[in-house]
Amino acid sequence: MKSVYFALIAFITLSLTISCSRNGVRSADDPGPAPATEFSTDESSAGILFKKARKSLDRGQFLTAIEEYESLEANFPFGDHAAQARLDVGYAYFHQGEHDNAIATLDRFLKLYPQSEKSDYAYYLKGLSNFSRGKSLLESFVPRKLPQLDQAWLREAASDFSTIEQKYPDSTFVEDAKARRGLLMDNMAKHELETAHYYFGRSAMVATINRVNHMLEQFPQSSSSAEGLALLAKAHRALGNTQSAEEAITLLRTNHPEFTKKI
Repeated sequence: MKSVYFALIAFITLSLTISCSRNGVRSADDPGPAPATEFSTDESSAGILFKKARKSLDRGQFLTAIEEYESLEANFPFGDHAAQARLDVGYAYFHQGEHDNAIATLDRFLKLYPQSEKSDYAYYLKGLSNFSRGKSLLESFVPRKLPQLDQAWLREAASDFSTIEQKYPDSTFVEDAKARRGLLMDNMAKHELETAHYYFGRSAMVATINRVNHMLEQFPQSSSSAEGLALLAKAHRALGNTQSAEEAITLLRTNHPEFTKKI
């Protein structure tokens, strides 16, 4: 009986989560649609169509909004509204959890409007979409284990956030982009370290060494560096590479003395 009760509670909770995500309630990872105040007083035919679509978007009617924006683009493909329409469609797909469609839409925006003053928003939303790819409903309650995810998605997300840092240093998204990129880099390093431990446990010492060296080269500032150096020393010792093991231990003593006892 208890199992039925808990299953019912879980179902209701999941249903509420779905309802919120589909009806305009934003999570902490949702930046909202890009501002479009420049069209608020536009009473042209395109302006009226745009405001209708935007109203649907603001109401959380995302599928309706996508259809209305696509109609706007079809009728006014070169108008001032077309760029904003593409951004809004990208946001609608993101909010719907259709991350591949969101990324494709945002890529088209960035290709067509590379000088747009809203390009930082496009990269930020694209980064969030890459980060969220493959996310299940249960992950609304249980934190994602990033080292176990498809690392290609995480690399793409890190690249998007890095672009904001490099190209748009004055963007309102830059501080959050930096923080997210740091988190991603740290977790990608953990993925490399977990793989290295896997090889070590199977006595594949050369593979272990190669994987740790790759981690240290790609993510030198990660929190996994100390454990990586310790594992590197052990793998070299197992192969009889005394000098290489001592070099790893020296680096460990210099940069992470608290980890030396693990050798």
